[in-house]
Amino acid sequence: MQALRQAQQLGLARPLTNLRDLLHCGGLPSLLTCAAAQRAAYATHGVGEGGSTDGVPRFYKTVQVQEAYDEGGFQILLDHRVLRTPARNALVVPSRALAYAIAAEWEWQIKRIQPFTMPLMSLAATALDQPKPREEVIATMLQYLPTDSVICHDEPGALADRQKQLYAPVLQWAQRVMGIRLEPTNSIFGATLGEQTLVAVEKHLQGLDRWQLAAAEQLAACCKSVLLGLAATAGELSIQQVLSAARAEEDLQIEQWGLVEGGHDIDIADLKVRVAAPALFVRLLRRY
Repeated sequence: MQALRQAQQLGLARPLTNLRDLLHCGGLPSLLTCAAAQRAAYATHGVGEGGSTDGVPRFYKTVQVQEAYDEGGFQILLDHRVLRTPARNALVVPSRALAYAIAAEWEWQIKRIQPFTMPLMSLAATALDQPKPREEVIATMLQYLPTDSVICHDEPGALADRQKQLYAPVLQWAQRVMGIRLEPTNSIFGATLGEQTLVAVEKHLQGLDRWQLAAAEQLAACCKSVLLGLAATAGELSIQQVLSAARAEEDLQIEQWGLVEGGHDIDIADLKVRVAAPALFVRLLRRY
């Protein structure tokens, strides 16, 4: 329990009862408890992750964090053995806060190891193992930029008005940070982007380290927007702002036609975890 106590002392792991607490609690939110509880609930009801809570039996008793002097970071120990990624790399992260948060995820596994309740561990492993080459990740993100939801709006109407309002901070951030002025379009073929814009976005992506790129890639995928993912990774938007922007069309439909239980509510909860994990991940990177 040492890792959990240390995480609590750092303000990373106070117990939360649901995802509403995650979005509204003061200080750094604890994704750890709510992600585990929410994903376990999905599995119990046969939703996502194969509909099963089975996993490898917990094989360790203690979880600790130790400074990795040679690596210039912090590593997690399970029964005094260095935790490794699926590719057998030592899991060494650059900040003490992130190390304790990941350690808390391992501490909270009870009888069986359930990887889908450990989103921070998953992101760290992706950053270290790089299952896809860095250049391939960047090229793929650039490929989707012309159809980015932040610049591809609906035809004039209620949805387009909402998109304009929610996406404005992202477009302003892109102009301020990357020096590009993006004009939204309602063309079904997407936006026509100049070479200067593509070069500027690629330069920004190349400037991200492996940790930031892993977070940005996940955010871009779950939000269907490279620009939204980059702005969130930069800390420009709150988790709630990202969620509202990513769900602009769906939320308008719910307001007009009502929420479908067992459908919309599960989608919303799942997106909250998928957005909160990388958002918290990059915030922890900035803490010692």
